[in-house]
Amino acid sequence: MNALSNYYEHGPLVLLQRPVALIGFLGVDQHGLGRDLAALSGLPLSEVDRWIEHEAGQSLVALVQTQGIEALRQLEDRFLAQALAARPPGIVVLGDGALLKEANLRQVLDKTTLVYLKLSLASTYWKLRHQTVWPHPLLLQPPESTEELRPLLAERQGGFDQAHVTLDMDEMTPEAALRHLLDKLPQWGTARPVS
Repeated sequence: MNALSNYYEHGPLVLLQRPVALIGFLGVDQHGLGRDLAALSGLPLSEVDRWIEHEAGQSLVALVQTQGIEALRQLEDRFLAQALAARPPGIVVLGDGALLKEANLRQVLDKTTLVYLKLSLASTYWKLRHQTVWPHPLLLQPPESTEELRPLLAERQGGFDQAHVTLDMDEMTPEAALRHLLDKLPQWGTARPVS
């Protein structure tokens, strides 16, 4: 057998007993952070929004426009349960509305270490104003003011506030957040963290 036969095979740098779930409001790139975290840790990645788009054969926006928000929520329920049950546990990236239903919130809190990537409303507004990819399923064009965002955030804030860990993205660069998550993975993946 060649000594280099398994050279390209890799395994995770850490084994988790429970997944680490990432969530953030509009303007936070939890998907990019989740992909980077999975790539650097070797952990499997589950992106619930991408699974929904694959199943629906269209973007989240098109799904909501053609079938309504309830169709999105039903697929979200199904794929969230699938992501939480995946083995080995890895990184689960949630869409910003994934915790709106109480049953989903309870599942995520019970089965994962939930990390909320917090961004102030003012920072959210400015990030969205400079965003080049539009639209969002519930916000079809860049907001004209923070007041347009306030009801969407208020609807989601109850779930965000129950996260096991909150990272203030006004205070951290995405690179710093990634380093922080990598450092904490061994601790967070085995038990509910205290900070």
